[in-house]
Amino acid sequence: MNIVIVGAGEVGRYLAKILSQEKHAVTIVDKDPVKAQTLTESLDVQAIVGDGTRAGVLNQAGTSKADLVVAVTDQDKVNMLASHISKQLGASRVILRLHDMRPLDGYEFFYKQALGFDVVLSTEVLAANFIVEMVRQHHALEVESFAEGRVYLRRFPLREESELTAEPLQNLRLPSGVLVVAVNRSGKMFIPTGDDTLAVKDQLFIIGAARDCDAFERMAGETAPWSRAAVIMGGGSLGSQLTRTLAKVPGLSVRVIERDPTKARLLAAEVDDSVMVIEGDATDLDLLSEERVGEANVFVATTKDDENNMIACQLAKAQGVDRSVALINKGSYTTVYDLLGLDQAVSPRLLCASKILRFVRAGSPATISVLAEGKAEVLELMAPFPEPIKVKALGLPKGAVIGAVIHDDSVKIARGDTTIHRGDRVILFVLPGTHEAIEKLFRD
Repeated sequence: MNIVIVGAGEVGRYLAKILSQEKHAVTIVDKDPVKAQTLTESLDVQAIVGDGTRAGVLNQAGTSKADLVVAVTDQDKVNMLASHISKQLGASRVILRLHDMRPLDGYEFFYKQALGFDVVLSTEVLAANFIVEMVRQHHALEVESFAEGRVYLRRFPLREESELTAEPLQNLRLPSGVLVVAVNRSGKMFIPTGDDTLAVKDQLFIIGAARDCDAFERMAGETAPWSRAAVIMGGGSLGSQLTRTLAKVPGLSVRVIERDPTKARLLAAEVDDSVMVIEGDATDLDLLSEERVGEANVFVATTKDDENNMIACQLAKAQGVDRSVALINKGSYTTVYDLLGLDQAVSPRLLCASKILRFVRAGSPATISVLAEGKAEVLELMAPFPEPIKVKALGLPKGAVIGAVIHDDSVKIARGDTTIHRGDRVILFVLPGTHEAIEKLFRD
């Protein structure tokens, strides 16, 4: 597939890396010659130095023959114009990334017709929906659903109260409808075998039905109450989007702390009356104590300052908050977040990249989710095997595990003796470097 990426920021670089590894012909457009040179030296891609809003530059990049153009710069107006020009030049499909979707409210169809884009993605909306799903799914740090919502994949930490650390996995009496597909230990991801023993502070990835996942989490030491109160730091575009979305969750009280007086007043005027907007600094210990932030179940830091977000989350945890979530704008900070022992980092850019990858693969046998800030992927593949075959007979590469098999209308959590039939949908959890081998194994 011929793919043109406009913008060599975090989303553009990540997409270029993944798509070039999958042997797509990738051309990236950016005004920064240093970024362009770095990409061509490290990846099998072409780079055009120039303004993505200029028809000549886009034509030079090959948009007239492109199967897909992705406009993912950090400027909404640039992305909109690049999308429009690319479509006019002849691009087959165009994906538009926006930060702020509000100008499109009620007029998306008009803009779609006028600009010619096929899909519009908002980093803020994606991040807000992701965080809301985490709140609804209790203690999970990451949530994905598959098979029309019948199968969940969750990530959560192993607490000191857990009963799962005494013996190897094969000796534990786990809920039958749950499979531990991966463990993140001190920043290193691995797929466990029955001989592995779990440890406190491990981050577990499990797959199963919602009820079975809940039972497993209780065994893992998750006993804190369901989220009843949320505190949001920051009333910017993501903070306001998240506030409006969380305000719709039944039984959840929402408070927002915003230090800019103008932003605080504007937010208070636009959100539901049930939401309390507090003018102040969420890194001020006196304010946190006065507002009894420690009594909240979840604290979410949404500003554009990664360092402040991490500090605020640490302070909130020290005050007694059950769970802290920080917006991470720089991908490199996700590792720092793990080292600090904080609960969850959310990268809107990587969420956006994950959605774009799904769109790219929509015409192929696989759909994908990118998990744990890019440390793992989930693939959904159609079984091509001419005869029924057991999971244990497949010869999966190291770093890949089958989580579930959908046969007709039934969903089975995969075990070694689970049978896969031709046409079954197979959900796999894979680590980096295994994607090509899996695609080859499942090629008809």
